[in-house]
Order: sequence, then structure tokens, then C-alpha cells
Amino acid sequence: MGNIGGGATPSDDGANPSSGGADPSGGGASPSGGGACNPRLERRVVLLADLQFTNAIRDLLGDAAIEPDHAPDARTKPFAKKGVVAGTSLVHARLARAAYAAESIEGRFEQVTGCAPDGDDACAKAFLTRFAQRAFRRPMDAAELDNLWSVYGLGREMSYERGVALAVEAVLASPSFSYRTELGDAAAGDVVRLTAHETASELAFFLTDSLPDAELAAAADSGALNDPDELTRQVERLLEKPETRRSLSTTLIAAWGLSNLFGTVKDPGLFPEYTPALQASMFHETELLLDELLWNRGADVSALLTSRETFVNGPLAEVYGVEHAGAAPEEFAKVTLPADERAGVLTQPGLLAALSRTDNTSVVARGLFVRGALLCLDKIPSPPEALADAIQDLLAADMTERERADARAGNASCAGCHRQFDPFGLLLEHYDPVGRYRVTLDGEPIDARVDLTGLGDLEGIYSSAVDLADAVAETDGFAACVARHLLTYGTDDEALSPRDCQVGRVIAALPEGQRTLPNLVKAIAVSPALTERAKEE
Repeated sequence: MGNIGGGATPSDDGANPSSGGADPSGGGASPSGGGACNPRLERRVVLLADLQFTNAIRDLLGDAAIEPDHAPDARTKPFAKKGVVAGTSLVHARLARAAYAAESIEGRFEQVTGCAPDGDDACAKAFLTRFAQRAFRRPMDAAELDNLWSVYGLGREMSYERGVALAVEAVLASPSFSYRTELGDAAAGDVVRLTAHETASELAFFLTDSLPDAELAAAADSGALNDPDELTRQVERLLEKPETRRSLSTTLIAAWGLSNLFGTVKDPGLFPEYTPALQASMFHETELLLDELLWNRGADVSALLTSRETFVNGPLAEVYGVEHAGAAPEEFAKVTLPADERAGVLTQPGLLAALSRTDNTSVVARGLFVRGALLCLDKIPSPPEALADAIQDLLAADMTERERADARAGNASCAGCHRQFDPFGLLLEHYDPVGRYRVTLDGEPIDARVDLTGLGDLEGIYSSAVDLADAVAETDGFAACVARHLLTYGTDDEALSPRDCQVGRVIAALPEGQRTLPNLVKAIAVSPALTERAKEE
């Protein structure tokens, strides 16, 4: 098994999927995992993403605590979570959500708190202590508790319930709720290990996009989570939960940029079938395939590139040109696709539609996806502003995508970059802007052949995307890219590259022939990349 090397990922002329690749800065030793592998990240605090913030409130106070119009859709969660400073608009939004959540206690006070509406202070303080410790994902010190009692006392002057609600609002509006820390123990040396509570918090938001559950929190409280065996046991336990599996699958879908599908439009005169309902069906197809391959079968992650099976409802069956076996048009049923036309997620209509323009395909967008989100190859700079007009003129010209690619290849200002991703996009020209397979365009046979000379283990001549998918599945590159995506989401290290030793050590820790998603997650969970940070210079 080999590693895919070389290449880069500049900006797109169409859709904008997660590019994945990174400049290999830092990281210490080689990807093989031998030698020192110093932390890439310094000690820091990390802002919770909007979905994580909302899920945490829901876990604390129930669905009624979330204003329906402001609940983020998990299907469209962003992969990148940039920055640790909350802007003014975000602060106002989170303060408003904290207030709404606190007000939601009215009418269900005893259900939420376990205290009678006219209960005593001792019951309120016991509830608030439990609530705050779970919300902050760590024990409370005496000063924090005193401050919380002061807030409770202020509201108590109005009513008992108001005192509790005001204290709840204060907890949810606190930076200790919106941020998680990665400060570690005050140990000697240049490397610190995250505390058990910090590890539990990072692990929970990585795996579930929410708070540590009761058992994980208890393992942190006891210190048992510092033991790698206990950490592994906790991960194995969490991986049995349907919500964990859904969250991890959605993380991969976010890394591939498939959520962009919901923001795409097509020319209704050319593609009248491309409706929001069809978009939702396309997205759900990918969810079902990941669930089947990664969780039900426990297949190697490379099966995501090679599977000739998928799930379709009536409208999707028409896009694929296959028979729908479901009892009703809306029912999804498993089908086997033509082996020479389709191969895994790379040729799914949803992805292909998201990577197309309103009236045409996009060699650039599709090529960038393969180089970036699928293979995690390195980025290169965006095209200079001076070329903006020329790019628009080329897009507006009456040309096929192959002709546009040939024009870029003949332009000295464009060729150096585009030759690194245009060939991938050309391999996908057999699929129209909504992902239907085609063999001709404007009455002419489609020539999708490309030469990938200089691309390491993938070097050679390819005639189709199916050939490419099968070849990539035979290398280490895709598994390393999946590991990179998971590590990036878990640590917020967007500059991580598959060549960095942090990823290499995860891949090296996997049993031979057992590169399944659960094994990848377990290897990440116990890796120093998740639990160690460097002291600030």
C-alpha cells in the first residue's frame, strides 16, 4: 500500500467544497510514525461551533429549550470551525439563546430541576451545581459557585423559579459554556497533556457534537480517563450509540462539502427535476451508504470508493437510470449499479450536482474536490486578481469543459496550477450537472481519458472516474485523508496534512487490513494529537 503525493488545491470557479489539503508545517517526524512527533497545537481555548452550542443546550434542558427557527440543521454543519473570538453578532445570538433556554423552564420547572415550584434554596442550589458542572464540563470552584448563588439570589427576590432561571441563563451565557479549554496540567517540559475533563470535552464534541454523557463525565471526574485503556473503552462505548455514528458520518459528509448541495440551483428549463426534494434524496443516499458500509458492515473506508451498491428512491432511480424496487416512490431501496459507470461516493449524483454550475458541469470544481476533499493534497495559491476577467470570459464562452481545460493548459499563466486538478474533473465529464451518466455531449462521444503523470502511486492513463476510484482505493491516500478529516474536526487543526506525523501515527496504529472507521476513531482518540499541546513560546 502506498501514499499519494504531490499536487495542490487552488480556488474554484464554481462550487467550493472543503479543500482538505494543507501546507505541511510543523509536526515533527515522518508520517510513518517513527521518531519524535511534537504537538502541532499550542495550549488554547476553542469556541464551540453553533451546532455544538445548540446541542449542548438541548442535552441540558431538552428540545423545548431550543427556538425552532434558530436550530441549526446537522446535515449542513460546517466542517471548518475557524477562530476563538466570538464576534459581536455571535455574542448577541448566544445571549439570546441563553435567555430563551432559561425562559423555557417555565411550565416544566419540576421536570427540569427536580424541585417543587415553591421549593427550598437547598434544592435549587443542588440542581444549579449539577447543571453548571455539566454545562462547564468540569468541577466548579468555590468562587464560581458563590457568584452563581449571587445571581440566583438576585432572581429569588422576584420568585423562586425566577432565581433558578436567571442562574441557568448566566451559566449558558458564560464563556465557560461557549468555549472549551485545552490548557492541560501545569507539568514541566514543553509538552502538556490535557486534563481528564478537557479530554472528555474534546472527545465528546469530536464524536457527538455535544457534551460528555454521564459515563464519560464520570470517567473524567475519577481520573480514569487518563488511562489509554479506559479512553479506548469509552470510545468503543460511544461508537455503539446511533447518535455518535450519525454525527461521525455527517462529519465526513461535511468534509466532502456535500452540504453545499442544498445551496445549489439548476436552470429549471434544462433540469426541471432538480428540486429541493431531489436534493434531500441525494443527500440521504449518501447517509444511507455510509451507514451501510461503515457501521452495518464494518467495511474498510476504501469501500466508500469502490461500492457498486447504493440506495435510491423513485426520483433517484430515474437519475441513475435503474429500476426502483421500493414499495412506494419515496421509499429507499438497495440497488446494484453498472460497474463501468459508478463507483462509491465519487460518482453519486448529489456530489456531482453540488460540484456543477447552474447549466453545466465544472471541471475545476470537480477536480478541486478530488484533489482536496477526497485526497487531501496540498493547496496552492488562488489565481491572481488580474485573471478574473479572463476566467469569466472563458466560462461564458460557447465551449465544452474539455475545450476550456485545453485552453487553460495552453495558457502559461494557468497551466501550472490547472494541470494539477483539471484531469480529475475531466474524468467526471461522463456525468451531467445533476449526476446522470452520459456517453455523448451535443452528439459527440465524451472523451474522459487523462494522463496523471507525476502523481505518485496514481501515475498512469485513466479512462474514467471508476478507474480512478478503484486505483485510489488501492493506496493509503484515501484512508490517510479520512484520518486527516477526523483529526482536523476533532482538534480544529485546519492546517493538518496527511503527511504530518500525527496522521501517520494514526494510520500506522491500525491493524493490517482493518482500516475501518471505528478503528480510525479509536486510534485518533488515544493519539497524542488529540491529548497533547505545546506550551506557548
